[in-house]
Amino acid sequence: MLLRDWLSSVWEPRRLSVAQWWAGGAVLLFMLALLALVLFQAGGRQAVRSHGGATELTLRAGAEGLPLAGVMGVWIDTTGHLSVDDVRTPANQARFEVPVSPVATNMNTQPYWFRIPVRQVGHEGDWLISVPSVAASELAFYGPYDDSGQALSPPVVMGITHPYSARPLGAERMVYRFHLAQPGDYVIYLRAVSRLGQVYALTAWDTGEYMAGVQTKRLFDGLSYGILLGMLAYNLVLLVLFRDRVYAYYLLNCASALLTIASFNGHVARYLWPDQPSWAEWAYVLAPAAWIVGAILFARRFLDLARYAPLVDRLSQGLMGLMLLSVVLGLMGHWRWLMSATEIGAMVGAVTGLAGALLGLRHGYRPAGLYILGLIVVFAAAFLLVLSNWGVLHWTAMHLNVLQLGVAAELLVFSVALGTRIRVLRRAQSELHARAEHLAIVAETDTLTGAANRAGLAQATQRLLQPGQRHALLLLDLDNFKPINDRFGHEAGDQMLQEVARRLREQVRPADVVARLGGDEFVILLTGLHDRQRLGQVAHRVLQAVRAPMAWQGHPLSVGASLGLARFPDDGANLPGLLRAADRAMYHVKQDGQTGFAFHEDLPDAFASVPRGL
Repeated sequence: MLLRDWLSSVWEPRRLSVAQWWAGGAVLLFMLALLALVLFQAGGRQAVRSHGGATELTLRAGAEGLPLAGVMGVWIDTTGHLSVDDVRTPANQARFEVPVSPVATNMNTQPYWFRIPVRQVGHEGDWLISVPSVAASELAFYGPYDDSGQALSPPVVMGITHPYSARPLGAERMVYRFHLAQPGDYVIYLRAVSRLGQVYALTAWDTGEYMAGVQTKRLFDGLSYGILLGMLAYNLVLLVLFRDRVYAYYLLNCASALLTIASFNGHVARYLWPDQPSWAEWAYVLAPAAWIVGAILFARRFLDLARYAPLVDRLSQGLMGLMLLSVVLGLMGHWRWLMSATEIGAMVGAVTGLAGALLGLRHGYRPAGLYILGLIVVFAAAFLLVLSNWGVLHWTAMHLNVLQLGVAAELLVFSVALGTRIRVLRRAQSELHARAEHLAIVAETDTLTGAANRAGLAQATQRLLQPGQRHALLLLDLDNFKPINDRFGHEAGDQMLQEVARRLREQVRPADVVARLGGDEFVILLTGLHDRQRLGQVAHRVLQAVRAPMAWQGHPLSVGASLGLARFPDDGANLPGLLRAADRAMYHVKQDGQTGFAFHEDLPDAFASVPRGL
């Protein structure tokens, strides 16, 4: 029942167009399909399949990454103790099979032996074999062996568990460089061991072409790192200024993404810990997990999931708890759990983030649209890398460039989204402030006439009645108003009160205050006016305006008025004192049985002291 109610509330398309729902749904289904594919591949993908392809690779000058899939043989050493001499025996040579695609180890920690037959047709070749990995525990190259079975070079051993200085050419990625002085057929053997899942998409290169490509790669790396470092510095300033946790989560997200990319590129092993390989290995494992945790924290705060998508928020919290548990297990040595949780967490986190963003967009939260755009950018880049690792696409170094540029683009979009969020929050704050002001005005306004009420009059006098200022207060009570209510009804009486308030406002300045105390009593606070003669002129105009007839359904209606005047601070030092003084003056006018006005200072002493409730 709860799930059905939630689904029905989610699908109520009140704010998103049909096209937007279809687009979001398509992306969501795409992510779910890829998640299922990842799980399927992780569970049952075979690393090696037989293939009767070419028997050797012909090396050519100017070669640009000749793939070795379909040429090299692979064999898993289940004993874990065979040497290269054992592998080269005829009995073991027959065990090699040729894969049709790059070999995926799927967290298999047993040694993989690769047999790489190559042919050189020219003289003096300078070649290398690249392994697009920086996380293989150990790679040991043997050979090249010539037709006589003699090794032309000593073994070369490298890997993430070895110091960085063991890598030839100072390259971030694992490469094996070899020289061939004569044409002929040669065989190279590679023993590969890793406790992290690897895809061995080996390629052969002309050394000069490879080094040219390395320069291009470093240009992409510098661009990506520059973008990420710039966004780190920018959002650090925003965190200091605004002290909003969303910027702290963004910094964690961005910093862990930067460390992840640097680990995948081999720069952590090269620049941060060249002589401490175990630290580089831990960074390779823990940085992606920290990235996912940072992304979840950022999504929850930025998208306000607790408000717009509480169910998605709970799922995100559960996923974050799973990631933290996996990190603990990884620190205890269970790397398979951590790597699997990282792969699944990345996919599930993206799906839940997209779902939360769609719900936020449905509720009118515009920055969620930019969040969706950032997800699509990085997801497309990651999808390209996954297809490359699975052998669906021909692997090139450019794919890694696309991934890190996709990550940089995602975080750049998120940074822009944070700016949009600031504008949304400021607009909401302005609207809230305007609403508060409106409510304050409503609370101080008489709903019938639009004049100030008692609260509004009190607020105005609190501001105006200050020492050294001189003002005047006029209290006006309508005469012959009750007969209008009795004869023509309350609708006519209300219309008369509204008309009187309008006429009073016409007779005073914008800075003056017109208020209705209730019933048929009105107050005018004349700011900065204290001269008796001018006050008399204003009172006379007010009375004339009030006495003018008003047409009501063909009937001329008219009222009179009695008006009392009190001056600040002579007749009263505050609003209650001024009202009492003006009320006594107005009551004196009524007692005389005439309409007009009177000043409190003109009252007889005995009458001026008579108390009146107001």
